[in-house]
Amino acid sequence: MKYAFFPGCVSRGGCPELYPAAKLICERLDIELQEMPGASCTGAGVLQEKNEFLGDALNARTFAMAEALDIQIMTICSTCQGVMSQANRRMKKDPEYLAKINVELAEEGLEYKGTADPKHLLWIIIEDYGLDKLETLITKPLAGIRLAPFYGCYLVRPTEALDFADNPERLTS
Repeated sequence: MKYAFFPGCVSRGGCPELYPAAKLICERLDIELQEMPGASCTGAGVLQEKNEFLGDALNARTFAMAEALDIQIMTICSTCQGVMSQANRRMKKDPEYLAKINVELAEEGLEYKGTADPKHLLWIIIEDYGLDKLETLITKPLAGIRLAPFYGCYLVRPTEALDFADNPERLTS
């Protein structure tokens, strides 16, 4: 498995332990990561509140970079996952909107064709790698330890951008 790695700015600043941990996890799972130097910030939803077109164009730029590598995008930031998914949905459902964005991207020699499907590392582990395969790698079981995960609401919301039911339930969450 190989992914275009979009770590997000938080993993380089406010939560610096996230970046090296994700790299080690991917190395252990034989998930190859291709960095995307110069990839744009997603806007973290804040930019989209002021200028949705600009926010979507920045995300389309990153999507076009991944398309040029011919691999899908992996992020480790739930906010990036949510913002990218919303932007992608808007562009995919409105070809005229995407065409306007591509006019802007053309200035850099880029074009977003609409094939990107950004995915969070947690979903990649569950859906692509597989929990059965992951279980074979466990060397120190955490049985008996009570855990309370926090993965961020953008991992399952907004419903329409991520194709989840209104009340998502997964035995693996």
